[in-house]
Amino acid sequence: MTKSPDGPWYYQQIDLGFNFRMTDIQAALGLSQTQRLDDYVSRRNKLANRYDVLLSQLPVITPWQHLDTFSSRHLYVIKLKLNDIEETHRNVFETLLKNGIGVNLHYIPIYHQPYFLKDSAYACQFPIAEDYYKSAISIPLHSGLQIGDQDLVVNALRSALS
Repeated sequence: MTKSPDGPWYYQQIDLGFNFRMTDIQAALGLSQTQRLDDYVSRRNKLANRYDVLLSQLPVITPWQHLDTFSSRHLYVIKLKLNDIEETHRNVFETLLKNGIGVNLHYIPIYHQPYFLKDSAYACQFPIAEDYYKSAISIPLHSGLQIGDQDLVVNALRSALS
């Protein structure tokens, strides 16, 4: 596997895919989980709120959540304040990976993908998308995440930023 100039998060969309529907077995499994959905969402929100507090003193921007809404918190994406740190986005990302933290970048701007690069109509400038892409990192958030694991994520991030 060759290294991408972008970073270890890079993937390519060569062609458009299909929207496959789930099987009956997958639907039954999903339906059986709906009884626990409120618990999953509540747990994710508690963990996200804890991240908000733990990360408040670090040079990152945490996800904004309107006070009048309740989200499933599908992802917890931070943005590095690159002007406030000496490390690059890629270095922080790779340091977290090396420390066993399962980070990702959600998502690469679609107009970077080879499929869309074929058409000059997509050769536009989107500075906000570019800023996001150059500074975003998704850190672990799932209902099974333990407090100790969350502390490890925050400590690894703190170390990677210094």
